[in-house]
Amino acid sequence: MSMKSMRFDILTIQAIFEKHHLGPIDRIEYSDRGIVNPCIFINDHYVVRVNARDVELPKFDNEQQALRMMKSAGIPVPEVHVFDNSHDHLPYEILITSKMPGIDVWKALETAPDESKIKMAYDSGVLLAQIHGIGRDKFGELALSSNNKYDSWQQYLEEGMKQRTDRCLKLGILNPEEAERYVYVYKRAHRLFRGISTASLVHNDYHFANMLCADGEITAILDMEWSISGDPEFDFKSLSFKDELTDTSVMQKAFLTGYSTLRKLSPLFEIKQLYYQLFETVELISVSYLHWGDESYQGFKASARSWLEQIEAAWPAGD
Repeated sequence: MSMKSMRFDILTIQAIFEKHHLGPIDRIEYSDRGIVNPCIFINDHYVVRVNARDVELPKFDNEQQALRMMKSAGIPVPEVHVFDNSHDHLPYEILITSKMPGIDVWKALETAPDESKIKMAYDSGVLLAQIHGIGRDKFGELALSSNNKYDSWQQYLEEGMKQRTDRCLKLGILNPEEAERYVYVYKRAHRLFRGISTASLVHNDYHFANMLCADGEITAILDMEWSISGDPEFDFKSLSFKDELTDTSVMQKAFLTGYSTLRKLSPLFEIKQLYYQLFETVELISVSYLHWGDESYQGFKASARSWLEQIEAAWPAGD
C-alpha cells in the first residue's frame, strides 16, 4: 500500500477532532493530492495531513512555521488549525489546515488559454518574491525542534551536504572518496556564498503543482514542509526541471518578470544554481534508492556526478 493511499480509522480521526474541538465529522474524502503524505478532506472545510513516511523529520513543524509567516505577510495560504506531534492517536505528526478553493495550477494550465498561462506565471513570480521578502534571523530549518540552524548560509550548505553524503555512506551507495568530493566543493565555495548575510524564507519546492487557482487567479500556495531560511535563489533550482515554467521561454520570462518587480537576481545567480542543483540531487540519491526504484536512483546518481563535474570545471585557476 502506498503512503498516500493509507486509510485511517474514522474513530481515530474523530478522536483527533474532539481533542482539538473541531466538531463532529460529517464527510471524509481521501485525496490523491501529495505524493508522500496521506491527505484527507473533512467536511469539505479541513485538510488533515499525516507525516507517515519521513517520521524522523519535523516536516509539519516546519510547514506550520512557514504558513504562519506567509499568512501574516498577506500571501494566500491555508490557515493552520492544528499541529499535533503528541502521537496520542497516531504515531505520526499531524497537520490540520483550512481547505483552500481552486484546482492545482499545473492541471489548470492544460486547458488554459495562453494569455491566462502567462498571467499565472507572472503572478507566481510576484508571489515567490513576496515569500522571499520574509526575513529570518538564522539559516536552516524552521522547525522549532530542529538543530539544523546556522549563522551562515555557507555553513548550512556544508553541513547539509555532509548529512546527505553520510546518509548515502550508511546505505552503501557512495564511497568515501565520492562523498568527500561532494562536501569539498561547498567547503571551498566561501567566496561565492559570503555575500549572503541575511536569511529569507525559502519555499524549497516551488512549482505549479504546489499552487491552486480559480478563475485564472492563484488562490493558494501549498506544501511548505521542506521550507528553510536561506538564499532566495535556492528556490530557483526546482524551476529548472519541473512543469510548464521551463517548457516555454515565454512562461519563464513572465515568471522572472513577475519576480523582478520586487527583487533582482544576483550576478552570481547562474553559478550558484550549479551548487543548488547538486545539493538537491545528492539528497534525491538516497530518497530514490529507498523509495523510487533503481532506474530513478541511477538517474539521480549520474545527474549528481554531472553537476559535480560542472562545478569542478568552473573553478577559477589558482582558486
